[in-house]
Amino acid sequence: MYYGDEYYIEVPQGLELEDTPGPRLEQLFVDAQKLTRFSATPDHHAIHDLATDRFDGLLSYRISKDRLIDINEVVPRARLVVRNEVADIISFQFVSTVRRAEYLGDRKHVHNLGPALIVSVIPAQEITYRLPTPNVQIRHVVVHATLSNLLEQVEEDLTDYPDWLQECISGKDSKPRQRVFFLEDVQRDSIWSCFHMPVSGTLLRHWISAKYDELLCVGLQILKSSGNHAEIPVVDTDLPYSKKIHRARTLLSMEYANPPPLPKLAQQLGISETRLKSGFKSMFGTTLMQYCIHQRIEAAKLLLADNRLSIAEIGNIVGYEDHSAFSRAFRRDCGQTPKGWRQAAQGLGSPEE
Repeated sequence: MYYGDEYYIEVPQGLELEDTPGPRLEQLFVDAQKLTRFSATPDHHAIHDLATDRFDGLLSYRISKDRLIDINEVVPRARLVVRNEVADIISFQFVSTVRRAEYLGDRKHVHNLGPALIVSVIPAQEITYRLPTPNVQIRHVVVHATLSNLLEQVEEDLTDYPDWLQECISGKDSKPRQRVFFLEDVQRDSIWSCFHMPVSGTLLRHWISAKYDELLCVGLQILKSSGNHAEIPVVDTDLPYSKKIHRARTLLSMEYANPPPLPKLAQQLGISETRLKSGFKSMFGTTLMQYCIHQRIEAAKLLLADNRLSIAEIGNIVGYEDHSAFSRAFRRDCGQTPKGWRQAAQGLGSPEE
């Protein structure tokens, strides 16, 4: 794993990160200020010596060369861009609460979105840029691990995981990948204690190491459960009808980008297609496909706010191979294009009508 030192600059007026070419951004970082120093940080040490109070609330703890954890409760006080270089890394970003701004006419509404997990896989060296929204709290925990020896660390079998992850780990695919999963309440509970640490002093090192291992295992289990459709186990046929419908929603929450065909899902649940469709609509007020589309758009919003990927890449991640189909679906759900929503989330003006 390589996780370089982080630098930041104040965003020049009118700069749109997505429309700015890499060489132009690199020029802006010539006089950048250092935010965190991972490469020089000894193992079992946290970084607190930040050069600015604009990032008060950031804890970055290097456990070892293969293990790094960020616990972040930052409220950026200005419009900033954060840059770093990474390689051979997988990151699990647990988002407990995301505040989302939405405009209805001239009125602005703020909603909470989450909990969610954003998994980022970067096999080859990449320069990443983040553009946090000013005066909006960032509240998440991120665990970083070495990609190439990830499963050796936890003694897991590569074939238990999705094909796309197998290709990244084996070196067959060097492109960055990102996936979004929506968390259950029990998974959210694992995150909450990071913001209310129960220990201090010398015990903190042991507690953070244990918390890192816990969250890494949760992230890996979610990836394993989201594997190829053929590998999803058949649900116990003796389960009550209502629990089978809830199980269907759980499966679709993981596989919204590429949901299993209705006959396959019904077979896995031990229920007829008709009862599955009617039960899902009755219990959740939406069809199975409408639920998947809604999950796709909510995942896209998380990635748009994170601001690391282009709109076309985000559309592909959440299940739209055609960019125009993604834009149409997003506009139907939100009343604006993905670009307009991203600009509004970054405080660059009201979204498109």
